[in-house]
Amino acid sequence: MDPEAYREDEAVTRLARMFLENPAWADAAKRIAADATSSIFFSHRPGEPWRLERQRGRTLLLPGAASDPDFVFRFTPASIERLCATDGGIGHFAVALFGLIAEQSPRLRVDFRVAAPFPRLVRRGYLRLLAVGGLRVLAFGAARGVRTPADLRRLVERVRQREPEAWELEGRNAPVLPPGGGGPPLS
Repeated sequence: MDPEAYREDEAVTRLARMFLENPAWADAAKRIAADATSSIFFSHRPGEPWRLERQRGRTLLLPGAASDPDFVFRFTPASIERLCATDGGIGHFAVALFGLIAEQSPRLRVDFRVAAPFPRLVRRGYLRLLAVGGLRVLAFGAARGVRTPADLRRLVERVRQREPEAWELEGRNAPVLPPGGGGPPLS
């Protein structure tokens, strides 16, 4: 893969910059364990896995599959545009992302799968991060039947039972890279 080719993709570049520069994301990322990672796919780049990694206090979007992700996301260019337009703190950002995950329109929806077991998500700081999101995140969850940590655990366990989607399997032949491995970050 030619790293320069990624710089020509506006959607990929925008998402990479959001993870590096958005104040809400930077604040949220500080609360997540350094070994946390997610797999990222793009609807307009099928079969091409990416990963989010924390390196030296920064969140980087890197080419290549994550070896053991906590979450798996697939973004559309329109969902990236909507997410990048979000203003506010962690709660605003979280609700915007959750809203895109719940979105019915394929053009805007962020496809999502929980890959890690609930105890690992707690250890890596995701539950604490939801609490930092405050009333906005609590209200979003409550409106969807998630009112307690036990409700959240049941939801995670139910969602985690889902098999990988076809778009995720398209990237299976790509190399799986350990944290810190692979090409240069987009910045």
